[in-house]
Order: sequence, then C-alpha cells, then structure tokens
Amino acid sequence: MNIRRGLWRTWIFLSVLWIIGTLTLACFILPDSLAQRYQYVYMMKKEAGDPNKVDWTKDFYALMRSPSEEKLPTTFEILTYQYFANWDEDVKKGKMITVDFPDKSRLYLSAQMTKDDQNYVSKTSWDQRWERWGTEALRWGAGAVVPPFILLLLGSFMVWVGRGFARD
Repeated sequence: MNIRRGLWRTWIFLSVLWIIGTLTLACFILPDSLAQRYQYVYMMKKEAGDPNKVDWTKDFYALMRSPSEEKLPTTFEILTYQYFANWDEDVKKGKMITVDFPDKSRLYLSAQMTKDDQNYVSKTSWDQRWERWGTEALRWGAGAVVPPFILLLLGSFMVWVGRGFARD
C-alpha cells in the first residue's frame, strides 16, 4: 500500500473539486459584486479653502475643478448601502444624476456638472472597469488556488513526519 500516492491522488481530486466549486460560485456571485454603486470623488480648487469651512451655496465650479477641462485623473468610491436611499432621493429632487452601465453598476454625479464633465467622468469610470474586474477576479483566483496549495503543503509535511516513524 502506497500512502504517498494515495495522498497525492486525494489532493488532486479535492483540488479539482475545490477549483470547480470556487469558479462556479464566482460565476454566480461575481456579476452581482461588480454591480456596485459609485460616487465620483470631486477635486476642490485650492482657492475654496478648508473643506470644513466652505460656503456650499456658491456656484459648483467656484469650488470644484473641471475634470474634462483639466484632464484630471478620476477617482471613484463605492457607495455603501446606508446611503442608497438618500442619494436616490437626491436624484429624484434633481440634485444628482445617475449613469447606469451595462455591467449594472451605477455612478452618481452632481447635476451641477456640465455635460462635458459628466461624459468625461462617466467614460473614465467605464474605462476603469477592467481594473475593478481584475481586482475581483484576483481575489477569487486566490481563493481557488491558495487552499489547495496549503493542503498540498500539509499533506507533504504529514508524509515527511510519517517517514520519520518508519522502520529502516
């Protein structure tokens, strides 16, 4: 009886099952996890001063930089579920607009932005989707590969320890 060969085959069998199960689960969960709601991180002008002491009644572009005119790098944050109702209410009031993308993600933008800025920001958001998708795929890939690798190491150590007790 060859324990080492049996453990090797068991590891291959379990690893294949684990990877298939993880990839199947990813196919069901990944599309929904990518369908996030995002907000654009606005860049304030230096002249606006301290963000805590700003007069928010001023014109939007008196406080904020124009992303399309200045070709600013765009940054987005995931909107947490606690704020969905408030932001959707702002959309109904006309304070915000939403841009819905084919991957079911949604971007919230200020209605005070010009059409050029809205188009620029939404285009860069859509262009950054590959980075977001790659990050999620990397997490799932690590979840599929790391546990079988750890199991292989544990099995190898068990065989090594077992050989220490074997008779010569």
